[in-house]
Parts: sequence; structure tokens; C-alpha cells
Amino acid sequence: QQMSAGGGGGGGLVLGGSLVAVTLLGLLAFGSNEYQYPVGKEGPCEGGYARCGPKKMLSENGTMVLKQVVLVHRHGDRSPLSLKVGDWRQSDALEKFWVSRLPEREVLEKWGELNVDETNTHLAPRGDGSSTSWPYGHLTQLGGDQLRTLGARLRERYVSKVNFLPRKLKDPSIIQVRSTRYPRTIQSTQNMLLGLYPEDARGVDASGGKVKVQIFSSPSKEEYVHGGSEDTCPRLRDERERVDASVELPQRFKDALEIVTRTFQDAGSEEKVSHIRTSEVGICHTAHGIPLARGLPLHVLEDLTDYNAHMYYSRGSDVAFSRLGIGPLLTDIIDGLERAVDPRSAAPLLRVFSGHDSTLLPLLAALEAVDGRWPPYASYAALELLYNEREDRHYVRLIYNDEFVPIMGGSRSKGLPLVDLKTKLAPRSKPENWAEECRYFKECPDGVCTGDAAVVQN
Repeated sequence: QQMSAGGGGGGGLVLGGSLVAVTLLGLLAFGSNEYQYPVGKEGPCEGGYARCGPKKMLSENGTMVLKQVVLVHRHGDRSPLSLKVGDWRQSDALEKFWVSRLPEREVLEKWGELNVDETNTHLAPRGDGSSTSWPYGHLTQLGGDQLRTLGARLRERYVSKVNFLPRKLKDPSIIQVRSTRYPRTIQSTQNMLLGLYPEDARGVDASGGKVKVQIFSSPSKEEYVHGGSEDTCPRLRDERERVDASVELPQRFKDALEIVTRTFQDAGSEEKVSHIRTSEVGICHTAHGIPLARGLPLHVLEDLTDYNAHMYYSRGSDVAFSRLGIGPLLTDIIDGLERAVDPRSAAPLLRVFSGHDSTLLPLLAALEAVDGRWPPYASYAALELLYNEREDRHYVRLIYNDEFVPIMGGSRSKGLPLVDLKTKLAPRSKPENWAEECRYFKECPDGVCTGDAAVVQN
């Protein structure tokens, strides 16, 4: 919900540091000695890794060859999801403001010309199963800019530096893209792809037009990229309540919760104040220079957002919660990495999952790569599958918002052996009887549940 520290420009709130700043981000901050450049004067190979040898990355135990990249990213800056927080409500003036920050339909159509969403969700007023409609919960013009910036930065790494992806996209099968079925997530990945492969970096297809990339999505009841929903897996509510009851809170979190309730609950009112919605509205306002609702102090918003991150990471670190929530996505990722190991397979070079903060938080928790912060807008996690030639072994390493982050006790630069990663994630993988386990719910054992889901896809 913050401005991106790793995927876009513009102004925003950096929580935990009491800093409101304008962030102009440059190239990926990786070491200049990471690569060995091939000998020769012929220049970069047109075909990329699929057709010619990639640059080999240095490591302490020999050279590493990149085989596949799995990119999981959050959408960009958006308008608020919530029309109300406690007894406070969005005004007509605020609604007009948010309308002014959203792209025109002609812009949305342009985004989808080369990056095709056959469901046309990118043009819809609301996402599949969403409780909010236009102009709320929609990608802003700033959000589109953030994702195009992220795509350009990824191009700098995976096309220009590593020679992994081709300079010109001629074969769209090398990229596989999946998104949750929300306008903001599909529009976000469309913009990321426009930064990675702008129009002049697209080849010509059989029809004579520019090469297009297909974006796949599933109905909300079948979706798992959101990281877990109590609508699709009711048992998650039981697991959430169990984990939450065991979490010990620092005093600053307790103080922030008390202030938030007092601020947004009128005298004599019994209206419940949602902590997650208070945070998301506050961050939206701060990112666009709007005063916080009811004068909520900035430091309280920071503490509240850190509290929300603390709770989400606590849930994601719990194995029982994780296997039912992020488990299906973890299983998909591991299966894809294993397919990419086989040189005879037609595995894509780049797999993209466009999701939410509720995707990244449990993913990072499962990988034991928690930084304690809420993922900013346009945040990304890139899992790189590397082949160590000297050891004849495959490794997986994580880049989170431009920083190498050790996963599950592995090396920061070298990563963790794929076989070890699979073993360590096995308890969190999607259970074979996932649907049956998800049906159990103490308040509706027949599996038919109603009410607001507490797992909000922001």
C-alpha cells in the first residue's frame, strides 16, 4: 500500500521511517562484478538465453547460469478500496479527486493492445468477486507509471545485463503471465510488460501485427494468486483466529490500535473500525498529498501499518495457515521450476504472477525472507533458477525489491539448492485434499459461509 521502494517513481509514504518523499529510482543496484561478459565483438545475442549462451554469473563456488525467472509482483498505486472507515466516509469531493487520478478509457485500451486480457477485466468497473466498484480500488495513472518503470528496470537486468531474455520479443511463449481477475492487477502487469517489451521491442506475428502477450486469469472461486481467501477456503478463518490469538503485540501497536479506534468511532457508536482498511485509506491519501482522515497522526498510520504487516507475516509463518493460503501458489512455482530444469521441456523463461500485498506477504513469510514491512506498491519478488556448472546443481535465489535476500538459511548471492527448497516448502505445499480441508469451518461446517472475508486483497 506504500509507494514502491523497488518499482516506480512518484511521491509516497515510506512507513517505519516517518518519511514522505519523492522517490526517483535508478537502475538495479546489483554488484558490477556479478557478470562475466562473453569474449567477442559481435555484440549482444539477438535471441537471448533460449538461442545463445547467456552471460555467466559469478559466485563463490563457480559460475551460475540463469534458467528461469519467476516474478511475483504487486499492483501499482491505486485509489482507496474502502468507502468508509468506522464512522468516517469518503466525501463527494474525495470521489471526484480519485476520478481525476484514474486513466481515461482510451489509455486502458492502449495498455491492452499488446498485452491481451481476453476477459476485458482491465476495462471493467470492478474485479471478479470485488466488493468495490469504480472509481475505488482502481489503478491510478501513477500506478501505471510505476509498473512501466519496473518493467524497464527488469529489462535492464534480464535483457541488457544478463542476456537472458531476447532484446526483441518474437516468441511470446517464453513469457507466461497470470493475474488475479481485478482491473488493477491486470492493468499493472500490462504496464510492466510494456516496460519490459515496449512496442518497438516487439517482433511481428503471423498476422503482420506486433507480437502480443496473453494474460491469463481465473474466476475468483478458482483463484490462488491472491495468497488465500476465506471466501474460497473458509477454514482459513479458523486458522487466522488461532494464530492471531497467539501473537504478542509490542506496546506501540497496542497504542496505535487504541488511537485508531478512538479516532474513527464516534461517541456512542458501535461501528467496527477495520485496521487494514484504516491503513489502506491512509496510505492512499498520503501518497497523493491528501490530509489523513480525521487528522490521524502520520506516526500512528506508520505504527498501524507495521502492525498489519506483523499480523500478516505471523499468519504466513504458520504452516497450517500457509499450506491452505499461499500453498497452491507455492506448489505452482515449485512445479514450474522443476519443469525448467529439464532441458527438453518448453518451460517459459519468465513466469509472471500479478497479485496483491496479500500475495507477497505470505510468500515472503514462507520463504523466511521477512523484513517486517508492508510491501510497497509495485513491489516484486524474483525467484531466479540458477544452474551451478561446477557442482552440476540447481539453485534458487530471491531478489526482493532490488535486493538479494537469503531464503530459508541459504546464501544471499548463491541461493538455496532447488531440492532443498522443495523439501523445506513441502509442509506448506498445497495438500492433495485441499478443497476438503478448506470446507471445514466451525461456524458453517457444511462449507457454505457468508460474511466479510478478513483476508483483503489490497
